[in-house]
Amino acid sequence: MVRTRSAIWVASVMVGGMLAIGGIAGASPSTTLIGPHQLFVGQVNGRSTKAIIKMACPLPLSTVSTGHPLGGQTVAVDPTSTVASTSGNTGSRGHLVVASFVTPTEAIPITATGVTFIRYGSQPIPTSLALPCSGSGDVIFTPEPPSTSARSATVSVTYENIAAATEATASRTITVTLADSGHNYRLHRGDLLDVQLTGSSGVIWTEPASSNQAVLQRTGGSSGTGTFVAGSHGKAQVTALGTPNCSEVCPTYIVEFQVNVSVVR
Repeated sequence: MVRTRSAIWVASVMVGGMLAIGGIAGASPSTTLIGPHQLFVGQVNGRSTKAIIKMACPLPLSTVSTGHPLGGQTVAVDPTSTVASTSGNTGSRGHLVVASFVTPTEAIPITATGVTFIRYGSQPIPTSLALPCSGSGDVIFTPEPPSTSARSATVSVTYENIAAATEATASRTITVTLADSGHNYRLHRGDLLDVQLTGSSGVIWTEPASSNQAVLQRTGGSSGTGTFVAGSHGKAQVTALGTPNCSEVCPTYIVEFQVNVSVVR
């Protein structure tokens, strides 16, 4: 039966043949459909218990802080032939499994969302989720539709903020403007990159974007501005495009902004 907690949030992101064709990063869809009377196990980052979800949360933190998970992390539903305390059962009616992120407290404001499986395999944990920056919780894999013979699988998780690991070394905030376009920057895990391109009223900017969310995670932004936190070791580019801000005849040009970032341990 489905367990309930004082705070639980669920929504669906469907997975099927279309995802396999689209090549979503980090996804490993199976050709096997989920159906009734099947045993399954849930996994978070390859573990069925005591998993760690890495979070991108700028310091300082409070006990109710939320942030976004780093890219490159996964949840998965796999078939099993073994009945165990960690396994689930789709029951007499189940043909999909919903992975719900659960916290034992109501004090943390959470964005309602989750992941839904219609086939066995793995999916990326969406980086748009708002999850706790620290503490523990569960990811509950619930068969749907429910039945008296259905049983959920639960994976215990710990939320680990990557910025907290670098607190002792005094995380830096580096601010870049249009004048810095083309420059290279070397960041340590937990450092912040603050992009500010709004100084010129003659240009309308897109929201700055990272080429690799696992390396450089965007935590906020709007037209011409963006905040990024350095995550995994690697390289990423931050780019934005500017077009003329005019109401009548406009000149035909595009301004391109790009900085190159290397994240070291």
